[in-house]
Formats: sequence, C-alpha cells, structure tokens
Amino acid sequence: MNEFWTSGWVRKLVVSLRWAVCFAPVALSAHVVETGHATVSLSGKQVFVAVSIPVAALSGADDNADGVLDGSEIQAHQAHLIAQVQSGLTLEGDGHKAVWSQLVLTPAQLPDAPAAGAPVPSSAPPHIVAVGAAAWDRAPAAVTLDYGLWSRTPLAGFEASGPVVETLKVKVSRIQDGNTLAEESGFLSPHQARLELFAPVQRHVANFARHGFDHIMGGADHIVFLVALLASGISVRRWAALLTAFTIAHGVTFGLASMGWVSVPAALVEPAIAASIVAVSALHLLRRQVALKWELLLVFGLGLVHGLGFASAMGEEGTGPWIAFSPYPVWSIVGFNLGIEAGQCAVALVLLALVQGLRRVFPRQDSSVWQRTAGALAMAMGLFWLVQRVV
Repeated sequence: MNEFWTSGWVRKLVVSLRWAVCFAPVALSAHVVETGHATVSLSGKQVFVAVSIPVAALSGADDNADGVLDGSEIQAHQAHLIAQVQSGLTLEGDGHKAVWSQLVLTPAQLPDAPAAGAPVPSSAPPHIVAVGAAAWDRAPAAVTLDYGLWSRTPLAGFEASGPVVETLKVKVSRIQDGNTLAEESGFLSPHQARLELFAPVQRHVANFARHGFDHIMGGADHIVFLVALLASGISVRRWAALLTAFTIAHGVTFGLASMGWVSVPAALVEPAIAASIVAVSALHLLRRQVALKWELLLVFGLGLVHGLGFASAMGEEGTGPWIAFSPYPVWSIVGFNLGIEAGQCAVALVLLALVQGLRRVFPRQDSSVWQRTAGALAMAMGLFWLVQRVV
C-alpha cells in the first residue's frame, strides 16, 4: 500500500488531475460542459487511474446536503463510495476486465457555481478525485474505458442555459521504464460512455461507422429529407447517384466541422435542413422535371448543409471532439460516412419494399398518388420544423 502512494507517477497523476479539474474549460458548445478529467497510465499488466467524479453522481454520502463531499464524509462512507466508483468505472484490456487492487477517494472541492440566471461558471461543479490501480493477467494491446458516473441531478448554475451534456476528457499513456511510448486522448459523454484506445485502425472505422448509422437512423429530419428525395422518382440508377452525391457532400462539411476548420451556428444549420426538406418536396409537388445532373448539383449543395447538421448534433451530444482527438481522424471520418451511407441505403430499401407492397396491393392505382402523398407529408413536416427552428 505504501509503495502504491509513494510511487512518483501516482503523485504526478494526482497533482495533474487536481490542476486539470480546477482549470477545466466548461463550454464545449452551447449546452455541453466539460465536467471531469481522467488520466490513465498503462504499464505492462498494470493500469493506474486518476479520475475526477462529480459529487452529484454519487449517493448516500453528502450528510449535510451541501453538494460537496469533504474529507470526513468521504471517510465515513469510503466503502460505499468506492463500490459506486468501481461499478461505474470499468477497464477492459483485449476483452478482459481489469481487477482493482487499490482505490482511494479524496476531496476536490471547486468554487461554488453562481445562482440560476447568472453567467455560466468558469470551472466545473464539485468533484472528488478517485486514484487507484488495477491489473490484468497479461498486458493488453487495446484498452476500453466504460464510464457511467454521470450526475444524477442537474448541475447547479447551468439550469438557465438549457439541457446540459457532461463530458469527461480522458488521456491515456502507455509507459515503460518511466518513458511514454504512446499517448491517446478522447471524450466520453452520457451519449457515448465507452471509449476504446490503442485500437487498430479498422476498429476505429467500425466504431465510427456504427456511430454514423445511429446518427442517420436517429435523425428524423434527415430521414424525411431522404424520403422526399427518393419518393419523387423510383429508379435504382437515380437513387444510387443521388445518395452518392449526398454522402460525398455531407462527408466534406462533416469532416471540416469535426476537425474544427469550419464552424456554423446550429441556429443557422437546423433551419436550413428544414428548408431543404421543403425545397425538395416543393419541386416534386409542383412536378418540376429537373435533369439528373442539375438534381445531383442541388442534392450536393443540400448535402453540404446536412453535413454541418451531423457535426452540430455530435457537438450537442458532447461527442463533437471525438474525431479531432482520434489517432486516425481521416479514417474516422471515412467510417462515420460509411455508417451514414449504410443508414441511407437502409432507408432506401425500406422505401423500395413499401413501393413494391403498394403496387401489389393496389395494382391499378397510379404510383403518383402515394408519391405526392409522401411529398405533401414531408413538406408539412419540413414547414413545421422550419417554423419551430426559426421562431
């Protein structure tokens, strides 16, 4: 136990983490706050962790209900708090969980947040610092961190700014004989509480592809746009061309925005996405025949807007810095766009199945009837979103 605390790297971890907590920037976007830091050091089979944990994420220890855990409260509830931290913070190496051998909690009280309605504070809410050691049976190549210790109650002082998304900034180092061999960083949030580090490039591509697929399937406005676009003319060749143009376009702006090279406020992007739905639906309902090359140009332009929307959505979730911190940013962008393309193809296949079903059930019915119905519904939803996002 004494050797654990007298090790030089332990002292450095604790000191660096305390400074990081005290001076961590809060605003990553309008409603995203960086509420914690974690430092992880890998040395052979051992892993050493120092992580700041919001007091609001822990229960059963704040005896005086002041929102801060002091030394006496931590000491009185040490076993209970350690159990919560161990259950909410797990480390895997090549699929095997590390077994905790040491874990100690210390106070890390920060300045009080201002009252509701006051400006956003320049420091994170009260935390405690957890410092510990764990080990695997063998030295892992890739490490996965699962973090489920998010605040159970609203963060004091942030209520006036709307919903708050917390993030945890993680820095992981691989050390041998006191020398740093490799280092990676990343962000965790309640939307993405699992972070994989030192993984091969194909794993990064797969992870970001899954994230891209989830984004397109969870974005109602993007799906409605696709339906309005594809329903205006059933042709595999046309669909393939339009989806490809759309993917390339939103891939460009998404990549630029993710790397921080382009920044457009969500207040402009979100209404523009709604307007794109209205524009595509209107062209169809007005029966405007547009040559494929001009249609591709239009879709490419609208895809640029949607790419900014994807980046804006990731920023609101607290996962915006992922790609910028990825060791393979270009491949991460490629993976994300592959996931988006897979989601678009899934939407197209479902739409095609519905078309075939309608044609069999109503063989004498002109296809233009349901196509125009789909266009009208898409326009109604687009107008609703446009008014909602502007007003």
